[in-house]
Formats: sequence, C-alpha cells, structure tokens
Amino acid sequence: MTTLHRRTLPNGLRVLIQPNWPTPRAAVSVHYGAGFRSEPPGSEGLAHLVEHLMFRGSQSLPGGRFYDDLHPLGGTANGTTHPDYTDYFQVVPAEALEQALFREADRMRAPLFTEAELASQLFQVGREIATMRDGRRYGRLPWPALPAVMFRSLVNAHDGYGEIAKLRDVTVDDCAAFFDATYVPSGAVLTIVTPHSADEVWTLVERHFGDVPGRAGDPPPDRAEPPADEHRRAGLVVPGVTRLALALGYRLPDPGDRLHDYVSYMVLARLAARWRHPGSARTHAGCGFFGPLDALAPDAFVVTSVLPDGVTPDGFATELVAEWHRLSGPTAVRDDAPRAARELAAQHLRRHADIEERCRALGRFEVLFERAELVDDLVDLLAGTTADQVAQAAGTLAESSRTLLIAGPPGRLDEHLPPAEPPEAGPQKSPAPPRNRRTAAELGAAPGGPRVMPPLGEPVAPDLAGSRESRLPNGLRVVAVPHHRAPVVELRLRVPLGPDGWRDPERVADLLRVLGARTDAARRVSAVGGELHLSQDGQWADVTGWAPPTGLTTLLTVVADLVQPGELPEHRPLPPQPAAPPAPNQRMDDALRRLWAGEPVDGPAGDLTTLHRRIFRPVDATLVLVGPLSAGGLRNEAGAALAGWLTAGPAPRPRPAEGGGLLVVPDPAGPVVHLTLNGREPDDGSSESARYLTTALLGGTSEARLAALCRRLGNAELVMLARRDVLAGYRRASIRLTMPRDQVDAVVDGVRAEVRALIAEPPPVDEVTAAGRYCTTQMLAAFDSPARLADALRHTTAAGRGLEWVIRRPALLGTPGPAELSAAAHDLFGAMDHLVMLGDDPGPGLIVKEIGP
Repeated sequence: MTTLHRRTLPNGLRVLIQPNWPTPRAAVSVHYGAGFRSEPPGSEGLAHLVEHLMFRGSQSLPGGRFYDDLHPLGGTANGTTHPDYTDYFQVVPAEALEQALFREADRMRAPLFTEAELASQLFQVGREIATMRDGRRYGRLPWPALPAVMFRSLVNAHDGYGEIAKLRDVTVDDCAAFFDATYVPSGAVLTIVTPHSADEVWTLVERHFGDVPGRAGDPPPDRAEPPADEHRRAGLVVPGVTRLALALGYRLPDPGDRLHDYVSYMVLARLAARWRHPGSARTHAGCGFFGPLDALAPDAFVVTSVLPDGVTPDGFATELVAEWHRLSGPTAVRDDAPRAARELAAQHLRRHADIEERCRALGRFEVLFERAELVDDLVDLLAGTTADQVAQAAGTLAESSRTLLIAGPPGRLDEHLPPAEPPEAGPQKSPAPPRNRRTAAELGAAPGGPRVMPPLGEPVAPDLAGSRESRLPNGLRVVAVPHHRAPVVELRLRVPLGPDGWRDPERVADLLRVLGARTDAARRVSAVGGELHLSQDGQWADVTGWAPPTGLTTLLTVVADLVQPGELPEHRPLPPQPAAPPAPNQRMDDALRRLWAGEPVDGPAGDLTTLHRRIFRPVDATLVLVGPLSAGGLRNEAGAALAGWLTAGPAPRPRPAEGGGLLVVPDPAGPVVHLTLNGREPDDGSSESARYLTTALLGGTSEARLAALCRRLGNAELVMLARRDVLAGYRRASIRLTMPRDQVDAVVDGVRAEVRALIAEPPPVDEVTAAGRYCTTQMLAAFDSPARLADALRHTTAAGRGLEWVIRRPALLGTPGPAELSAAAHDLFGAMDHLVMLGDDPGPGLIVKEIGP
C-alpha cells in the first residue's frame, strides 16, 4: 500500500491523501462528524433529510447541477447517514479529480436549501422510509426498534429515519441551522485516493478548500448510558407475518479504548452466525447496527433470527446462552476461532482493495477514532486474535445483561411479554443555549459568489500490462491478469447452460446444490482463507471464488472436482431455497430464452450426470484469473489443475422458433407494464466499436436519446434502456421498457421512432463524441478493484469479446463516425421482431402475432 499523507488546513479540515493508487479512477469522500445522534430532540430524521438536500444544490451548482458533469463521465456519487457521522463520496475518472473536489468544497462552503428541493426530498425520504423500514418484513428489526429498548438516552434510542408526517414540519431554516451547527470544517475529514502524486493533490485541496471559512460548531452529543445491569425485553407488532422473530442485543466494549476486545467480538460474531438452534432456527450475528466499527460507544452485539414453529423466544435465548458458555470453554474455539479470524482478515483486505471502499473506510476510521490507518492495521488485529480472546468474549456474553426484542403478528406476542410496557427513554439533559445560526438564504450566499467548474485534467490509462488470453489443450479459454493491489487471486468460471439448462434453470440450480454438497466446495476453500460460490441466472452457470495465492492450488483443485464430479446421484428435486421473486426483466428473459433455445438436439437430459456433461464443456467455458502472480503463472496453475476436464466438444447450437411476434408472460394486471423489444444481432455488418457506441447513444446513458424521450413524455416512472448481451447462445440487442399501462402505445411508438430517426440520419459529431467519452470513462470502473476487474472480464468474454478488445477499446471507440453508428443502429435495433411483455392485456397496438409457449 502507498503511504498515507495527512494535513490539517487552517480552517480545521483534516485531509487524508492516498497517492499513487494504481487505478485510472479517483475516489473522494467527506465525512462530517454528525449523524442522527446529533439531531436535536424532536427533530428525528433531520440528519438524513439534510444528507438528501446536500445533493440538490450549492452556490455554484444550483438546481441539481451536482451531477451534470459527473454522470457523462461515468462517475458515481452517494451519501449515507450513520449514528455518529454522515459521509459523501464520489468515484470519478482520474482526469475529473479536481471537479470532484470542487463539488465537495462548494457544498461545504455554501449549500442551497430551497423550499422546492425540500418538498422534493421529503417525498424521496418518505419513499425510502416506506421501502427500507416499513415495507420490508420485520423491517424495524433490529434497527431502529432494538436501540429504543436497549438504551435509555434519547440520543442513542431514537429512530434516525423519523416519521415523515413530523418531518413535513421541518423548514429550510431548520435544515440550515443543523448544517451550520454540525457540518463544520473542524469536524470533517476529506479523503482522497488517487493515482496522482501527493503534491499535485495538495495543490488542488488548498485551491478549493483553503478558503472555506472555519467556524464553531455545537459540542458533540452526550452519548452516556447507565450501565447495562438488567435484562430487558419488549415486543414489536408486525402485521402481515406469521412467525415470531427476535433480536438480542448486548453492549459492546468501546473500540476507542478497548479495540482488541472489540475485535474479539467480531470473530465471535462470525462463529455465532454459523450456530443453529437445535430447533433449526437460523442465526445472524454481528457487531454494530450498521456493521463493525461504524459507530462510537455505546453500540451493540446483535443476534437475530426468525423462529421456526415450536421454538420460543425464551427457548432460543436459553440455548444461545448455553452456546456462549460452550464457546467460553478452553478448547471449544481452539481451531475455529483462528480460522474465522483469518477469514475475516482476508475478507477485509479484499474488500478494501476497492477504491471506494478504501476511501470511505479511511475517512470513517479517522472521523470516529482519529486512526485512518486502522483500515490496514485491522488486518493484523483480526489475524492475530487468539482462541483465548474469543473464548473470553463468549464468557462475557454468557454473564452479561441482554435486551430481547420479540417481533411478530398481532395476538402472538402477549404470551412472551410481561404485562408492563417497556420503559421509555430516560430524561435528557438540558441542551446548551442555541447559537445564532445562519438561515438558508445566508448559507447559500458565500462571499465572492458562484465559481466556475474547473476543466478536466489529463486522463490516466488503465494498466493491463502482462495480461494474457489463451486456450488450454481441452479448449478452455483462460484469461490471466496480473494484479498486485490485493494479495488474493480472483477466479471466475462461466459456462453457458445450453438448451437443457435454458429450458429448465430450476433443475440446474438443483445440480449446482448437489455439486456443492458432493465436493464440499465452500468449506474446502474457506479452510485456505477464501470463498467460493456456485450460481446460475438462467443463462450461465458461474463459479465465483477467491483465495490467497497460497490457496490457489486448493481453489483450482476444488473447481476441477466441480467440473469432473464423476457419476452423480439420481435427481430428486431439492426443496426450493428462500429467495426474492425474480425481477420482471428476468421473467421476460426466461420466457424468451426458452423460446429461442428450442428443444435440445440430443433430447432431454434425464439425469444429473448427463445434464452436467452437457453444460460443463471446457470448449464453451471461460476461466478468468486476476491476482498477484504473472499471467504465465496463473495460466500454468489452471492448466495443471484442469487438464483432465474433457468433453466431446461444444454444445450444439439451438434451433429457435422462426418469425417474430409478441410473447406475453402471465402476470396480474397492474398500473406498470414491463416490455422488451428483442432482436438477434447479425454476425456481420457494422463493427463492434460502432455497435458499442450506438447502444450507449440510443439508451445507455443519462443523456441518451431514450432518456431524453422519457423526459419529453414527462413521467418519472418511465424507464428505457438499450443493451446488448447473449441469450440462449445468440448475441441479442434489446430495449427494455417500464411504463404506465395507459402509455404503452405512446412509449413503444416513440421508441420505434427514435430508432428509425437514428437509422435514417447519422447523429451529430458532438453526440458521438459525448457517447464515446462516456463509454471510455465508464469502463474504467472495472479497474476499481481486482474483484470488479474479474467480473468485468467474465461478462466481456462471455459476450463473445476477448482480452484484446478490452485492451484496445479506448482507441477503438474513437474510430467510428456518425454514418457507422447509423449502420450499427440498423443492424442492432432495426429488426427487433420479438416483443416480450409482462402482463395480461397487450392491447391492440402491440400484437404482431401470438407466439406459442
């Protein structure tokens, strides 16, 4: 890792710079030491509302212009509100670093809070509350319901979302006063992770943040809590559920002065998450309501579970305490605790190789603990945690007071609760006399007036030096990329499901579960400090894994066992795994995939062994390896492990139904309609780069023609997206639409008119240039971490492109002219003869002809 540079500006702003980071993008975050614990009594939800408003305008970027220069470059920005801090972060191409700093400095200096934006963001916050808290099953469990019972102080106990009915009384001056009292430079941390040198970045920081005025803020909130010296319990009524659920909370040690003890609880949480109650109740355990080391004390060690029939909350709690006693024994965690500690250390290291995650963690650890270096130190702290330390943590929980919150349907809680109501939050200390705070009008009028957005700097090219693509003797395509940012090797194996799998993906899911259990794949890879997952999405079977370089041989050996398992048992459909219902787009794709796949040429695969052999063919598969070894070394390791993977040859190409028309996927009628227009790409004609740009220009960016059509139609619910992928073995171009039912004909006609116009008249040069700039910069996101790079290469190679395309793409995207994009629009979107609709009433304006099931 490169050296972390620190400095404090005269206004009190602390600045952290991680220079020379090996990536073509830069990350910028600002952490303000104010979260929902900083809200004045009676203002619950104010901190979150202000976070929303901070994106909606500042003196130099009014009216939501924050994103105007960000989105066209493929950049991203977001913010989150936590108990003790609020963070804002951007990830942009390296050439746009100064623009990112300008945006953050401008809203630190002079945010604009207007009545119109407040009304708009109250609506958005209301939707977020309805979705994230009130709309989810047991959505208040464990947060914000458990702190309300666990803590006495309103500062610690209140709901940081608040209630939208009360938030509607908030004024713009209330928001301005909260900003003025808490968003002070001396309480903030600016963090930059970038490929630039430290000297270059210091110049930019001083230019944009040096004249932000320093000022006095309010003192930090009093988070003091009385000792947890008694068990507490309460109930939470949850309409619409049938089972009881619970959350158990214990006080955690203060990480500010007992960090080693806190880390022991992180390891214990990993062990506890593997524990299952004798009545088969699954358990989730973790440190903190928002994750480990995400808040100052007091915070909680939390265990949650949805209880099967026959398991009572008290029975669960009794068994859990017995488990704490067992884990506190001298030998119970002797082997498991060190292994869990190593796994957590490796996961932390891998996660923070991502530029955004690293930037945010540096700022978070600095604003909370004044120790940004903890992002790296935590690896050794975790790996060095001993079994005795974990056993001691378990013993402490066994004897500690706990809070039990029971959630369930009306009428089922009384038998598990005492008749008395849970105690209310204790009395609050009298707040300090309020300072005179600026109004919203004063806040947005910094001296000197609006400033001009700086120009872009010099781009930084991605580095794929030393990468190699080749085929093993058995036909397996191997893409090997040396990457030294994190000491792990990322592995992605992707194979097409073929006609058998495309017609019956549920059976493939059963096959993958049998494979995972038969080979003990996940446990074997976990034992060497890595992870491995098997999945399918109806189109592909994926093996996704990672391991330290010392565990690469084991990882590849496990993959070899998965692709060569020998005879498999007779297929007995397994009970379906709990999962969210498939998204509308997936349901439509599944229907079209079955149609295009046709019947398998060799007849249906009647057993799992035959199904496995038809799917797992090396000549159809791609293996991607990204890690801190040479490409030759990665390829040789793969060749040694997978040389014995042999099949009879590639899968036969499916014979899809001919012709076109409308395929209706049954779905209850609703106000929103989902529809896709689909066509198979021709193998010849326009170039790959022209097709790539055309798809973005038509419907792949916020400034695309279909996005402009959405704005003209004036409905915020409209979604139009052009894309290319592979479906049932065929390269496909599609346009996905989501629209109100009463606008179906107008939307489809409008989309077809946009396609005809693009085919008939070449786009202006500046539109082509903008699309090329977006595509070139957006692809840089693949280099944010080794894991993302491996994922991007998996998707790219599965779509029929190679490593050479990835390396040369920036140059190739600059070659097509406007006329070539019109030709590509004809090739891709001119003959979209398969329409798929999720619904039951297509309407007379849509039907071409019916397609059978």
